[in-house]
Amino acid sequence: MRGKQWRVDEERQLRTFLEEGKSFREIAEIMGKSLVSVKAKSFNLGLKSLVVATDVLQFSVASAAAATSPLAPVPAVAPEPVRVAVVSGVELKLPDELPTVKEELKIMAAAVNALNQPGLSRSEASRLQKVIFGVKAYEELFVKAVNYEGLEKEVLELRRQLAAETNKNNKQE
Repeated sequence: MRGKQWRVDEERQLRTFLEEGKSFREIAEIMGKSLVSVKAKSFNLGLKSLVVATDVLQFSVASAAAATSPLAPVPAVAPEPVRVAVVSGVELKLPDELPTVKEELKIMAAAVNALNQPGLSRSEASRLQKVIFGVKAYEELFVKAVNYEGLEKEVLELRRQLAAETNKNNKQE
């Protein structure tokens, strides 16, 4: 079931609110729209981001559709996408570079040491255990990512060699 169509003035108002830094939830309340409707419309207009939910995390990537939206000014240079992770409703900027496994292991060691402190509240102990679990998952994923990068480089090099060999053979014929 579809809701009411957005009017052009509502789309402009949505753009203004997003430029002012208002959250989707605030905008939904102000405009009397559902949260889902505000998020969907902002993505369709290329104004904010698309949120893809997983079991634990939500990842969003800024839309490239902004340049094609009739309401959007055409930028001279396409903007870099804003990479954001949404965790429990909190937007976190994704780092440009991944931390090394060694850096993450230091965080895990600090969390393990903190767990040994007397008088730790149950919620703080739970949070530290989640940090440790997160570091373990990060390490596994980091190793996979490094392996994939290595495989990609190897495949690209083999393709380059094959193309060079093919060109060499074609020239000889």
